[in-house]
Amino acid sequence: MGIIISSFPGCGKEYLTNTHGSKAKVLIARTLMGEEEEQDYDHYFYVLVDKMMNVVNDYDIIFIPVAEELLNIMDERKIDYDLFYPSKDRRKEFLENMVRKRAPRDKIMVLDREFDKIVDRLDGIESENCYKHKLENAGQFIGNQPIIMSYIDSLKND
Repeated sequence: MGIIISSFPGCGKEYLTNTHGSKAKVLIARTLMGEEEEQDYDHYFYVLVDKMMNVVNDYDIIFIPVAEELLNIMDERKIDYDLFYPSKDRRKEFLENMVRKRAPRDKIMVLDREFDKIVDRLDGIESENCYKHKLENAGQFIGNQPIIMSYIDSLKND
C-alpha cells in the first residue's frame, strides 16, 4: 500500500515526481477525476477519495491537495495521510517560487492572500490520521525530507 501525502502548493510534489518518478510510482490524485466529476463540486472530494482508495495499492505515493473538505473526509474515513506544509515565515519564498515557475497570476494572488490563513488551518488540524510535517527552514521541500527519501530508498530495495 502506498502513502498518501497532502501537500501545500509549492512544497515539491512536481519536483519529487520528476526526480524520483523512476524509483517510485507517483499519482497526483486529481488526475483520477473526469471532466463531469470536476463539475459536481458537492461530491467531488467524496468521489476523489473513493477513486484514490481503489488504486492506493497500485502506487507508492499519492498526492492530494490540502483542501479542508478533502482532509475532513480523510479523517471521517480514518485514512492515514502525511501533511507537508511550510511555516508562515516562508511565504515570500513560496510566492517567489511560484513566480519563477510562471504559475498563473490568479493562483499567485490567491496564495498571497490566503497563505497565513491556510497555514493556521493546517496548524490547527488535530487528527490521529494526520502526520504533520511542517517545513520550517528555507529550501526545505518534500523531495529533500529524510522521511520521504528513506521511504523511496526502501522501494528500490524491495
